[in-house]
Amino acid sequence: MAMRLARMEHRGPARIPGRSGRASGRRTIDVGSAILRIARLRYRIFRERFGREPGPDDPLFFDMSEDQPVIANHSEMFRQVSDAAFATRTDFLSVIKFLGLS
Repeated sequence: MAMRLARMEHRGPARIPGRSGRASGRRTIDVGSAILRIARLRYRIFRERFGREPGPDDPLFFDMSEDQPVIANHSEMFRQVSDAAFATRTDFLSVIKFLGLS
């Protein structure tokens, strides 16, 4: 038992899934929090554009030129994620990677 505790002390801090730390001591990146902030913004934009709450099958990244919610193409979705990440001050690259848009 004492030997196991001694080995655990030398391992260092445990990593938390979904978080990424930097050796420089900068803020950790929480992708879940970033996605939530972006989703809130896109939800609000949806309501403003279509005058209703989005349904479960409605896209939050949609073609702004359409009268009905139609999913945006890849480049438009990339731009919308980029704009939303900037507006919410979240880490764009982590979100793009998480969503598989890179």
